[in-house]
This record gives sequence, structure tokens and C-alpha cells, in this order.
Amino acid sequence: MSSSPLSSWSVRYDSIEPSVTKLSAIPDALIGYMDPKTMSKYEHSSSKKVGVVETSGIQQAKAWELAMSPAKTLPMNMMMMWMSGSSVQIFSMMVVAMMITNPLKGITSMNHAFAPYRSPTHSLLPQMIVFVLCHLMGVALGVYKCWNMGLLPTESSDWLAWYEAPIPLEVSASLAM
Repeated sequence: MSSSPLSSWSVRYDSIEPSVTKLSAIPDALIGYMDPKTMSKYEHSSSKKVGVVETSGIQQAKAWELAMSPAKTLPMNMMMMWMSGSSVQIFSMMVVAMMITNPLKGITSMNHAFAPYRSPTHSLLPQMIVFVLCHLMGVALGVYKCWNMGLLPTESSDWLAWYEAPIPLEVSASLAM
């Protein structure tokens, strides 16, 4: 028994008759297996090759799936934000650090993530833009959590260390009684 290449496996639906009633009409070989000699005969006789699939559309669909994958983690991150509370504790600080650093790592590794889907027939620019925007939404959630915990300097009292007291223009003497 000789081993044949995997490319010799295909199903030719145009050669199957709809009303097969006799047992003798069933082929001896496995369904879907074509002898390499028969396969080369089909390839030469028809203009279309059997089993050739255009991969550009599949690659773009997979790239869109990869681009939207960071958005799927946002509900989980929001749940973790809610569960960690608004007080400054080690667990809430770890959640905030994770919510800010993981999207930044994802953005920096974007070229490596999209490498399997690159092709000269299509552009991955829209998918990459959506990928970055989804990651930036994760960073925005982390910054919101920092603001909610009071870690961002948004009030004027947060800047008192750099505040210089004004020099009074007039001085009044008070008498001690």
C-alpha cells in the first residue's frame, strides 16, 4: 500500500449521482479519497483547481476577530474594578496596574500578533486601528479606577507642595492684651 499525499483527499460532489440504488455503484475507495492519477486528470481537464481556497477573506476575518478580542475583556475588567472597591489596598492596586499595563503590552506586541494575517492582497490598517482603540479603552478604565480611588492629582489641594504663599502687601501690628 503506497502512501499518497494529503492533497489527494477531496470530495467531488458533481460526480455523485443522487439516486444510487445499487450496491455495485458505490466506489471501492474511501469517500473523499481520489487517486493521484485521477486527481491530475481532473486538474488538467478543468480550468478550476479542486480544493483551492482564497485565503485573503479568511485572513481578514481572523484579523477582525483578533482586533475585537481586547473589547471582550472589558466587561471582566469592569467587574474586577467593582469587586476591588474604591479604597487603596494591595488588591485594588494590583487590579489597576493590570488594567493599565496589559493593554500597553498588547499595543506594543501588535505587529507580532497580526503577523500571521499579513498578505500583499489586503491591508490590516483598519483592524490594527480597532485593536489599538480597544486597548486604549482598557487603559481608560484603569485611569478611571485611579481617579475613583483618589490617586490622580485633580484637586487644587493635591498641588499644595508647589504652592507658594503670597507675600502680604500690608502688615498690621496687633497689641497683646
